[in-house]
Amino acid sequence: MTTYDIVDISCKFNKVIKQLILIMDGSISNNVIFDTVKRKIKIAIDTNPLHLLQDGGIYIFKYRDLIKDDKFDELFLNTENLIKDDDIDSIKELSKGFTKESTEGIDALIGILRELWKSYGNQEKKIIKKNIKILLSEYCKFLSISNN
Repeated sequence: MTTYDIVDISCKFNKVIKQLILIMDGSISNNVIFDTVKRKIKIAIDTNPLHLLQDGGIYIFKYRDLIKDDKFDELFLNTENLIKDDDIDSIKELSKGFTKESTEGIDALIGILRELWKSYGNQEKKIIKKNIKILLSEYCKFLSISNN
């Protein structure tokens, strides 16, 4: 039996997403794509606080091995070795159908992080790594609840 609470997990997941956006916001000025992503994420959180966790967490989960092994340079810089979208089918099974086709909030956020990764210093990278590990941890907690 698990003691995880879906509300706490969702709140923490959304808070970390907001923290990542704040970090990125300091590096990007007047970017229409980033502003659109920010708006979509804010709307998603405001209308359904579970949405990003359920439908976007899968995007973090598919990179779990790179995140767990602290291979963030490989995650953000080596696009040739990224996991294929076909692998998402096995993850959908884990999440019991919660996953929809669109993860555009989080996958867009990761895409923008890929663009910015080289420009960040060690401190920013350390904070981003920590936050992404938290996202993965919270999504894994969510999976453990949804599979019980």
